[in-house]
Amino acid sequence: MKLQHLIQQVFYEPSLITGDGHAAIRQLLEHRLAEGEAFEIREPGQGICGAKVEVEEMEIIDGIAHIPIGGAIGQKLKPFQRGEGAVDVLEVTEELDLAEADDEVRGALIDMDSPGGMFSGTPELATRIEAFDKPIYCFSRGTIASGAYWLAAACDGIFTTRSSMVGSIGVVLPVLDDSAAMAAKGLRVILVKAGKFKGTGFSGQSISESQQEYLQRRVNEMYQMFTSFVRDMRGADVSEETMQGQMFLAAEAVDRGLIDGIVKDKDEVLELFD
Repeated sequence: MKLQHLIQQVFYEPSLITGDGHAAIRQLLEHRLAEGEAFEIREPGQGICGAKVEVEEMEIIDGIAHIPIGGAIGQKLKPFQRGEGAVDVLEVTEELDLAEADDEVRGALIDMDSPGGMFSGTPELATRIEAFDKPIYCFSRGTIASGAYWLAAACDGIFTTRSSMVGSIGVVLPVLDDSAAMAAKGLRVILVKAGKFKGTGFSGQSISESQQEYLQRRVNEMYQMFTSFVRDMRGADVSEETMQGQMFLAAEAVDRGLIDGIVKDKDEVLELFD
């Protein structure tokens, strides 16, 4: 992902992520841009996105492919994003393909701790997980939120430790209306355009009611895709009220049908493959 695409995704595109997850990524990007720092790769474990997961990349142990999703989720990520702990959906797809093609692999376990991430690529990866032709389970000792839950819902089962947090089913699009701030500085942006919705969200322009309705329709469409997939995968036990962007501790997540059980550690989930 080129830098301009990264800025677009973080600042202007709908996201499947928690508020604190988005704030952390935005703060990182703003700091790097303001300070002119290089977008270098850091050592694993030193990034902000990080991770109560036990492996840094896919490992096959006793016939089970352990696939980590231990950070914010994106597509076509730059090296500095991966260095901060972000996870590329295309790399996870490749790992699933390898695990599926390996005759010695009898199943896969997604080891997850993620606040969610970009919309782009998330539905496609969820569909790939659903189509995986061997048993596949999700385990977390941290967070399964927003877009990460979309992926987890595609698994044959979801299990977490007692202190884990699950949910944040929703879509968010932060839009900055800086027109008043620019006017206070004596600045005015005149936007010459063709097309009713062209230039929506352009810096220095206020958001009209019709533009806000247009953005809301985009978010609603993504939200419908998200909630429909959760219902298809998890069944009618997941109510509309459960999918309003809130987070739940593991015990309540079980009661609401979001996860299948609480475990002490990953080893308990691995027993399901026997």
